[in-house]
Amino acid sequence: MADQQPIDDALLGKFLAGETDPAESARVRQWLSSREPGTAGPSPDDFDRFEHIWNAAKPDSTEVDTDAAWRSVQKKMRVSDRTAIKRQEPVIKPLLVLRPERRVPGTAPLWRIAAMLTLVAGMGWLTYTLKFFGHHHPAAEMVVLTANEQQISKTLPDGTRIVLNRHSTLRYPTAFAEERRDVALTGEAFFDVTPDATRPFHIDARNSVVQVLGTSFTIRAYDANVSVAVRTGKVRFSRGRKAVLLTKNQQATFDASGDTIRRLRASPNAFAYKTGVLVFEKEPLREVVQAINQYYNTDVQLANARLGNCLLTTRFDKTPLETVLSVTAETLGLQVRHVGKQVILDGNGCQ
Repeated sequence: MADQQPIDDALLGKFLAGETDPAESARVRQWLSSREPGTAGPSPDDFDRFEHIWNAAKPDSTEVDTDAAWRSVQKKMRVSDRTAIKRQEPVIKPLLVLRPERRVPGTAPLWRIAAMLTLVAGMGWLTYTLKFFGHHHPAAEMVVLTANEQQISKTLPDGTRIVLNRHSTLRYPTAFAEERRDVALTGEAFFDVTPDATRPFHIDARNSVVQVLGTSFTIRAYDANVSVAVRTGKVRFSRGRKAVLLTKNQQATFDASGDTIRRLRASPNAFAYKTGVLVFEKEPLREVVQAINQYYNTDVQLANARLGNCLLTTRFDKTPLETVLSVTAETLGLQVRHVGKQVILDGNGCQ
């Protein structure tokens, strides 16, 4: 049968050139009408493409050179095939590979160093704030209470009453934290702390720390030698890892030169700035002069060291300074001299 013979490119080219005999033309036409897609050999689509190329390559001359025409068709078919294949080739683009940044050991970007320094400074301030002023009250909510030439009496947010002596400063929050009550003192102050077993009361005094639950006491912290005297209750007084527990009528001082805490005999005049009472019971005159200077904020000196051994027993209750000096001098047989703002107690000493 005519349709059982293969159809090849040469027959198609001959058919397009009009050189096939009737039988060959019938075979091509039958093939075009019955060709199934996906079978081997040229397809009807290929024939349409061949025909299009053939017509485009057909010369204007009436003389037809079939072989030359067919070679031209085959050449253009190959070029067309290559072009078609080339258009179907996938486009391959290079991928962008991110390589890790190479750094010289021991070096770091400036922004990273700046960020670390900022973080360290921030953590330091945060630690200080949390340690002494609780977790919920930033510095913007702190109160700074300063006494210059006059004492100040004040009631803190928890009901604790304080007397701030001259030339002293107390810092405290407008509201204490839930877990603790923290204040900071420079100078001297008396505290009558409201009892609260759930919230210890902490006082930072020049890096020494006083902790109580509810008691009354005084702290003197004009310089690094911080002293604490207890009137009622119990007080824990510490500096670094050193700590002592003080009860009623006990006193201790942190000695900065020896970096130690020393227990002392409780001075009856430790609360004099609050009570206005000075009491001396066979007190060496050097100690009397020191108490007078602290209470009156003046400058009284002894003319010689021997006078310091003189013993004085008396009591002053809100007594003016000039009266105190006159009584002392009369009692011990001394003279009072004024040199500028300084007061000199002079004499031959005591028998």
